[in-house]
Amino acid sequence: MAAELEKLRYLPTPRWTLMVCLGFALMGTVIALIEGSARASSYVDVAEVVTAISTVIGSIVLGVWVSGVEYGQNTMRRALAADPRRGRLFAAKLGLAVGASMALTVGVFAASTVLLTLAAAANGASSPAGDILTVGASSLVANPVYAAIGCGVAMLARSMAGGMTAMLALAFVLDTALTALPVGNISLGSALREIGDAIQGESGAHEIGRGLLVSAAWLAVLLTAAWARFTRTDVT
Repeated sequence: MAAELEKLRYLPTPRWTLMVCLGFALMGTVIALIEGSARASSYVDVAEVVTAISTVIGSIVLGVWVSGVEYGQNTMRRALAADPRRGRLFAAKLGLAVGASMALTVGVFAASTVLLTLAAAANGASSPAGDILTVGASSLVANPVYAAIGCGVAMLARSMAGGMTAMLALAFVLDTALTALPVGNISLGSALREIGDAIQGESGAHEIGRGLLVSAAWLAVLLTAAWARFTRTDVT
């Protein structure tokens, strides 16, 4: 785990991911400030659209990067030569992906809350801080799931580019396709939205139990497949 943390600290991808997400949070604040709405809900909407989506993509990037960078730099064999316990390395990478996603989500939403609260105050709106933090809480549940699955998918693909392509297709293409079908409630996105809506206290009936079950099923299937491929087949 120490080596994994060193990569997170010194390699550029995590820093650039954080900077881009913070940039989107700043951009959303500037747009809200210029729009000049006196409704607190307008600033919460910015957090839901700009901050939440940017941290989802950032979490996917970090999750895929944690394992994909090893294949891209051809260092996976060296890592296993130093410590051949593949299950331990898999768990370390998965834990790092989840932890990095949570840190990213907390940091970006903290900055976004401060910025949007200041923008609201400048426009005479009441403070949206509480509602934005609630949006952040729902993202703090969803984003680590995307990061964990991204880490597993990159191990299945054994490629940074392949893992990223597969994850973006899963999150935005397959999810949309499944939602359009009668079985749309089995998509990962819809399951996480059910959980998020329940956390935010949105009106309507929310099947949080189904959301948790479907999310757990996606995690179990993809991570089990990744673990089996990583621990039982040769690493090239």
